[in-house]
Amino acid sequence: MPELPAASTPARTSIDRRKFFGVTAGAAAASALLSPATARADAQGSGRRRRRPVRFGVNYVPSKNWWFSWSDWDRRSITADLDDIASLGMDHIRIMLIWSELQPNAAYARGEQLDRLEELLDLATDRHLDVEVTVFNGAVSGVLFVPPYLINNGNGKIRNVLTDPVAVEREQWLLGQIAERIGRHRAFMGFDLSNEIHWFAKPLGMTATQAEGDAWHTALFDTCEKVAPGKIHVSGIDHWPWQNNDYWTRDGLATAGTMTANHTWAGWTQVIQRYGSLSTSSTHYSEFFVELIKAFHTDLKRQVWIEETGVSTVWMDAAHIPAWTERSIRAMADCTGLFGITWWDSHDLNPKLSGYVDLEYDLGLFTNDRELKPIGKTIRKLIAEYDARPPSPPQRATALVLPDDMIPLADFTRFFDPFMKLVDEGTRPAVVLQSRTTDTAYLTARGIDHLISPDR
Repeated sequence: MPELPAASTPARTSIDRRKFFGVTAGAAAASALLSPATARADAQGSGRRRRRPVRFGVNYVPSKNWWFSWSDWDRRSITADLDDIASLGMDHIRIMLIWSELQPNAAYARGEQLDRLEELLDLATDRHLDVEVTVFNGAVSGVLFVPPYLINNGNGKIRNVLTDPVAVEREQWLLGQIAERIGRHRAFMGFDLSNEIHWFAKPLGMTATQAEGDAWHTALFDTCEKVAPGKIHVSGIDHWPWQNNDYWTRDGLATAGTMTANHTWAGWTQVIQRYGSLSTSSTHYSEFFVELIKAFHTDLKRQVWIEETGVSTVWMDAAHIPAWTERSIRAMADCTGLFGITWWDSHDLNPKLSGYVDLEYDLGLFTNDRELKPIGKTIRKLIAEYDARPPSPPQRATALVLPDDMIPLADFTRFFDPFMKLVDEGTRPAVVLQSRTTDTAYLTARGIDHLISPDR
């Protein structure tokens, strides 16, 4: 593929998918100090307007035009959507840029789309909502968006966005362009690099070793900190890399960026279908992932952000959804080190838009015509409750030991099931890597005094 042309900064205009689970070894850590990035996250995490131990937000999906809204802007509809979200007591939203529309050329970021991004942050500010901006979205809701400049017009080959030096440099450039516009905006929380970029890479044949994936994170997060210092910068991934030793190391995921973001979908991973709607395994699935991720943290004050979770009537009877939602949130809120819960999503997908899988249409807290659904009422109630009486997570003195050499599993019997058995027995376990079980300083720092083998 020929080299892309050298870019100069344009003038500023008004300027199957998912299976489940597995783990590998992590480096031992005797103890951890509060890192500068974590200190900044703690400051941000307290909330610009609310001091919440756990932040509550939602992934915003525009009710009228989905994220085609960037090209078909309707301020009135978007304003009404944000009013809906604010009425629930949410303190933040996560939004999706559409990469192919924002950066159709290597050296060009569309000014009108930057204008609309800034306007959206203005509207969010008026409603006391902070905004996490997700940037390199080549895949959203199962739809692929490939920036034209990445495609070779001779052979159709697409540059690897994780390993191609030119592609990575253009990604860094785009982060700078966005930060120039909104980096100092009072509603700007920070950058999420991408919405599950592995689900963009996989269908397009983009491979990367774990070392290359970790290097991509390092390069992009270094840029984020350079162009937007002191913000919350994360990588929005789901269970897949943790499960499959794919694209990134787990140690890398546990140290890259400001905190560890994860998307926990008990339906996509077949947990709901396998164990039942209101089973312990289903309702404590996100709790399990919070504790699993914390086992790989070396900074013991580093936080976990459940940046997506949700449920569809495709996976369970509508009558069970409020109870499942309440139990799932309460289980997550019982974890120390939880930054926030950001539900997927705000509004049901407009039924006039075709081609999405069925479950994408009913994931909202509001219907497409803005009627609050029972799940939305449940979350609104819990937010009000936690504002009045903040969650007080229990001490997890018992830890389930995760063998460092545990391979990815097609079933759940070796570790997930033992975790849930402990929960059923009345124990809320932590997770500790086998390689750290003799590190008394580490165990003491985490408040762990009892270790249990998953093979007990």
